[in-house]
Amino acid sequence: MQALKSTTIRSLQTVAKVAKPKMERALEVLVRARESIKPAYPTPEHLRNFKLSLMDQINFPVYVSTIFLYKADGNVKADQISQCLKSSLSKTLTKFYPLAGRVKDDFSIECNDEGAEYVEAFANGFLFEYLQKPDQNLLRDFHPFNYAESPVASNGGPMMRMQATFFKCGGLAITVCTCHKLIDGVSLGIFVNSWTTTARAGNKEVVPRFVASTIFPASESFVPLPLHISPVQANRFVFDTKKIDRLRAEVSSASVPRPTRVEALTALIWKCARAASRSNLGYSRPSLSAHAINVRAVAEPPLPDNSVGNSVAYLMAQASEKEIETLQDLVCSLRKAKAEFRRNGLKTLLENKSIFDIPESIKDKFEKDEIDFYTFSSIVNFPYYEAADFGWGKPVHLTFPNYLVSNLIMLMDTNDGKGIEVLVTLSPEDMAFFERDQELLAFATTNPSVLGYTNTSKL
Repeated sequence: MQALKSTTIRSLQTVAKVAKPKMERALEVLVRARESIKPAYPTPEHLRNFKLSLMDQINFPVYVSTIFLYKADGNVKADQISQCLKSSLSKTLTKFYPLAGRVKDDFSIECNDEGAEYVEAFANGFLFEYLQKPDQNLLRDFHPFNYAESPVASNGGPMMRMQATFFKCGGLAITVCTCHKLIDGVSLGIFVNSWTTTARAGNKEVVPRFVASTIFPASESFVPLPLHISPVQANRFVFDTKKIDRLRAEVSSASVPRPTRVEALTALIWKCARAASRSNLGYSRPSLSAHAINVRAVAEPPLPDNSVGNSVAYLMAQASEKEIETLQDLVCSLRKAKAEFRRNGLKTLLENKSIFDIPESIKDKFEKDEIDFYTFSSIVNFPYYEAADFGWGKPVHLTFPNYLVSNLIMLMDTNDGKGIEVLVTLSPEDMAFFERDQELLAFATTNPSVLGYTNTSKL
């Protein structure tokens, strides 16, 4: 058996222990029960050795956390909800059998039906305490393990860990922590959709396809995704439709006359993050931004929409160290990067066995950490809110806590579908400048209450 790249994982765990971010406040949580949920039916013998794909190999075995928050449903008690979650999860794991197994080595998952970890807990607080000013520090203890200090999945640990936390008002938070060694954002959406459909006894069955390894075969020479863990500060910025339209008009140019909403917001966040870094350091550095893209449709042959497994690549957009880089310049850089990836990005990835294709002109500075490097991921237009209805209504809010990875930006729809919220995680020093940037604040509202566009009854 080939061991996982243990030196890298041990270093991550060590850094994570010293990278504890400052915690201002947290809701007190009492764990009531902890158990392992196994598949309702045993995995057949011929499926017990699951082959990882190249994309799976590249990703570190860290847990990615997603928290879905629901208002109270007076017709359903906590015990009923917990039983529904557990029974439907057991049935769902029969179809998603690798998630009930354990990572064996760099090439496979042992589908041994050991199960997913499930924790039931109660919070000494009310849902509106979070919704009135969402702060991920409030939700630190809403995880089934000490996620805020070390998100690394230990060798032989569960592929999936979750926690159902009930508020005093009857509201509910469901935290799903999935190992990135197999699950990307689309895969999570497929799983959640299947789980909730089973819980509602829906007619349309959601069946996953595990075929990524046939298109992206594993390799002995894969290059792991670089991951740097350090103290961070996160903040949330919300953009309404009118301001997004105004921003799109301002960033349009002859080269890109109709920028998308995500392109416009990405350019703005990137520009302001670079300005924050410049203010903090006292000088300007070249910058590289990595943008996650779903390659299911562009693979040869294309992967099915219900393909589960890591199928995300990154296109690279570059900006020089000159201090005045316009939003139009950055949008053009994004478009250029997209065009280059369409031409040969996937081919280059498969040849290099690396998810990041760092330009030669900047590779030396990248390796010496002498550039501003940012990672962008967007789930705008992904139906997460609709998919996450277990039968007691759609979530009033969802979030992706990040306590340890800096320079990470996540874009997602607001729960009413009319705006976009952006979760930005930077170093504390950079964030101090970023969140005061007047160009940013001309378009964004800093961490507004979710209650403004939510039915506040039963919160």
